[in-house]
This record gives sequence, C-alpha cells and structure tokens, in this order.
Amino acid sequence: MPMSMPAIEPVLRAPPNDWSAFCIASVIAESGDAIPLYAKIYHVHPYLQAIIDAIFPVREDVAAARSLDEATLARAFHPRLAREAWIVALFPYRDADVRAFVRATKFYGETTVLPVVGQISAEYLLETLEEKRRMSGWDVPLLVPMPLSPRRERERGYNQVARFAEAMLPHLEGAVSYAPRALDREHRESQVRKKHASRADNIYGAFFVPDRASIAERQVILLDDVVESGATMKDARRALTAAGVTDVLGIAIAH
Repeated sequence: MPMSMPAIEPVLRAPPNDWSAFCIASVIAESGDAIPLYAKIYHVHPYLQAIIDAIFPVREDVAAARSLDEATLARAFHPRLAREAWIVALFPYRDADVRAFVRATKFYGETTVLPVVGQISAEYLLETLEEKRRMSGWDVPLLVPMPLSPRRERERGYNQVARFAEAMLPHLEGAVSYAPRALDREHRESQVRKKHASRADNIYGAFFVPDRASIAERQVILLDDVVESGATMKDARRALTAAGVTDVLGIAIAH
C-alpha cells in the first residue's frame, strides 16, 4: 500500500500552469541573479535536463548541489539555536556545500537535493516533537512554510520553503498537519543585502493570518530556508500568536 501523507490544512494550492511549460527565457531574482523560467518546472525528465544543460551553462551553485550525496549532507548537518531560543537552524550557511544547495534551491529552482535534505530534517524534527510532547504537552502541530508575497511567488514561480516542507512530509506521517496557507504576507522590499538593524523595520507587520479560527489554540512549526537576523521569523511569529497560536517552534534549514 502507498504511504499516506500527513493531513493538509488547508488544501494544497495547485501548482501554477506555467510550471508545466518549458520556456527559454529568464527573470531577475531578488538577488540580482537570472533565474531560468524552466526552473519553475518541479520535476524535469533526465533527458530534458540534459538538453537544458547543453543549451544553458549550469550555474556553479546548481552543479555543486547536484554533486552532494547523503553522506556529505549528513556530515554538514549541525542543528543549533539561531538568534532566538525558539529558532533552530539545521545546517551552517558558512559551509560551502550548504550555501550551494540553499542558493540553488532558492534562486534556480534546483530540486535534486530536496529528498535527502527533507529526510535528514524530518528525522531531527521527529525527535524534537517527541521532546515537545513530553515536556510541553504538544499535540499534532501545524507545519507552516514561510510564505512569499503573492508578487514574489509569481515572479519566482515557486516557494522554495514549501518545497523543503513537502520533501519532509513523507517522513512525518501522522506527526504534523501541513498548513501551507495558514500564513500570508504583504510585499515588502527584499531583506537581501539589508543591514540587520533595518531588517526588523522593513518586515514588521508584513505577515497576517487569513483564517484565524483554523489555527487558534494550535502549536506551529514555522519553517524557513535561511535565518539571518531573525526579523522575518519574529514577525511571522507575531502574526501567528496574535491569531491564537499557543506556541511556535522556528526551524530554518540554514543559518
């Protein structure tokens, strides 16, 4: 029998139609890097990928990410507190391999590394949830990926944090309830290249909960790809707790 997936709250939004189209064009990322629009395709057949790679030079970060194996990622895995006692980062961003897979996933739509990162992250999360149940009375928490603003998600064609979350789900059966639309955000200037002091001002008030009743009295695992100053996580937590969430655990893939 196929493995059942964790409950999804609310129903996962269908991927945009243009994910299934092959477009030879590019858009400009918030970092200033060009993102091929074919990066919006979540699954690319190996033969098609070979054609794409022959036409377009493979980015250094993408090539590095594709070369990573399970043993390398397991060695890089090093969970630690990041800025706040309630935020845990799983991989060190200063590690060149980690930096490569985070950038490749975020800016170029690379997905080959996701299954392994998802499994490693989920195994850690299961241990953490067991401790949360024992020490803090947690039940089945909501897993909430950090949202992009609608404008930025349209530009990029995907939310890389949701992709990390979905890579974790097969290993979290029954342990979490996936809520990809529990949190939303207004469009603000990118936090990239902003000094830490100005990040909190830029992001404050950006997040909101569309359906407060659906998350009231729940615990939340808030997932993001990278935490730096912690300002984004803090404002997302502010919105969640204002809507009645009783506890928030922040998980960042890297710091």
